[in-house]
Amino acid sequence: MKNIIFDLGGVILKGTPLSVLDKFNLNSNDYEELKGFFIDWKKLDLGIESLENKFNSCNYSNYIISNYKNILINYYKLRDINFELIELIKKLKNNNYNVYILSDNNKESDLYYRELELFNNIDGWILSCNYQKLKKDGLLFEILLNKYNLNPRECYFIDNTKDNIVIAGKYGIKGYLFNENDDINNLYNDMLNNEIKLSKKI
Repeated sequence: MKNIIFDLGGVILKGTPLSVLDKFNLNSNDYEELKGFFIDWKKLDLGIESLENKFNSCNYSNYIISNYKNILINYYKLRDINFELIELIKKLKNNNYNVYILSDNNKESDLYYRELELFNNIDGWILSCNYQKLKKDGLLFEILLNKYNLNPRECYFIDNTKDNIVIAGKYGIKGYLFNENDDINNLYNDMLNNEIKLSKKI
């Protein structure tokens, strides 16, 4: 293996976009109404709708607009990061592996995360919003392999959705189904079984 590919949501980023609502002491009515913002994000992930437009399409009351608009359209700044995986990425880079991000995500998130110092050592990004393709269509994997001239047999893909692992396998990419609630050592052991070496210190 030479190339390690990470998903963002549910892997490097904990939970789902909806999870950010748990950071606020919302009453049940507000929570139920705000949930609508997080439904049907296909246009966002395809890069043909902005978060601002998504919010406006929800036709919220002035109360919601005044109190929650800024939170919703900037939700990505509030997502928790899995720092165990950030440390893993450091180890991978220190052991001369290439590290890539492959994710269904929106343009605002893309611009924000690329500028974070945490991700300075990422070798390449393939986000659905920039190619109008989703992982489930398979073509996003083709774009990754072609853009960076990768041999799929030398790629190891970490994702939290089984269907995406299956699709990656059809391209010859080894996949690992990640569960953020599992012991991180399960991932380390699978990497070891696939001859991914993490012996050097950070």
